[in-house]
Amino acid sequence: MDTIPKYEIAVIGGGAAGLMAAGEAAKVLGGGKVALLEAAPRVGKKLLATGNGRCNITNLSAAWPLYHGDAPLAKAVFESISPAEVLRQFEEMGLFCREEEQGRVYPQNGQASAVLDALRLFFQKQGGEELCGAAVVQIKRQKGGYSLGLEDGRTLLARRLILAQGGKASPQISSDQGVSLARRLGHSQTALYPALVQVTVPQAMVRALKGVRCPGTVRFLADGHAVKEEEGEIQFVERGLSGVCVFQLSRLAAEYAANKTVRGKPCKNAQLVLDLLPGLSFQEVCELLRRLASIYPQLAARDLLFGVLPKRVGQQVMACALSEKAGEPAGSLVGSWVKTAAGVLKGWAFPVTGTLLWQHAQVTAGGVPLAELFLPSMESRISSGVYLAGEQLNVDGDCGGFNLHWAWISGMAAGRSAALAAKEENI
Repeated sequence: MDTIPKYEIAVIGGGAAGLMAAGEAAKVLGGGKVALLEAAPRVGKKLLATGNGRCNITNLSAAWPLYHGDAPLAKAVFESISPAEVLRQFEEMGLFCREEEQGRVYPQNGQASAVLDALRLFFQKQGGEELCGAAVVQIKRQKGGYSLGLEDGRTLLARRLILAQGGKASPQISSDQGVSLARRLGHSQTALYPALVQVTVPQAMVRALKGVRCPGTVRFLADGHAVKEEEGEIQFVERGLSGVCVFQLSRLAAEYAANKTVRGKPCKNAQLVLDLLPGLSFQEVCELLRRLASIYPQLAARDLLFGVLPKRVGQQVMACALSEKAGEPAGSLVGSWVKTAAGVLKGWAFPVTGTLLWQHAQVTAGGVPLAELFLPSMESRISSGVYLAGEQLNVDGDCGGFNLHWAWISGMAAGRSAALAAKEENI
């Protein structure tokens, strides 16, 4: 008697993409046998941490040009499932959302736990089976599907597989098996980098500023040439720079640190350059400094910016620009000090040394190339009956709900495609 459990579809990975794929597959199959396998003791642990526990569920402006990696190849997936359809899917699950600034969408109650509850309840309602503590350590193709060997010695058989195990980011709250299992089935991977993470700079440059925040723009320069610019709140931290605007540039910093390349081109040095007064031109900043010096000629130059920038930032800027002269009365300074200080205010350069490690990163940049999939079905070109979704693929987005949106639509596409294929086979 055959005691191996048989499923039409086994979804490996209980994160955002896997949960969505499992629910969609079970819905399309109309109660057919779908198993969701998660290595950890519970599903959705990383999902609970997103958006500081609020879960920025999607972004209404999500579209392939706003993503990185193989984003152009993902165009068909983005065009087949819109943000509006994602929200309709969640409403069908009983979760209602609200739009906030910049197209960001959050659960109505502001709790990430509600998103996880909706996904789990919907999957259970469709008759799906959730298996936790089920780490897959072996995959074998065999007649009728795939044999899955679990770490605890169990063996499962499924006609089709959906791989949705995520990437290397935040290993303390997510599994890191997705790409390796795909490689066992013959897939390749691009280089992997931590993304949406703090960028490190020489610690001496930021030590006195730890904990300070201020608005501005940040440019990433490779060998002196501007690559990308972001605007927002800059945060000075113990080992470097943080804040959403810095996070958006971190995949460039990670690539530079790993390979001494930026977007695949050789690079000898990289910098983050801050403009702390983006609303003013260089000449206007010069005029501002002259005016401040005329108002407070006896004030030490390092303190002139007390009413313009956070105090410690202003002091560090003037110290960087004027060195020992920063302690002299502003009215006593002669020469080109105004232009020098304005130059730092409009272009404070920090050499990039790298990023924090994987445990601090929100997402993985890089992964399985989309050229190895049929799109928009998400089915593998290498192993028929295998579908891939989520962060393990070479697509990543900026902050603002974009990465979860990719998880949802790639999961929906994979789950739907696998289930439709199973239904056609059983007709």
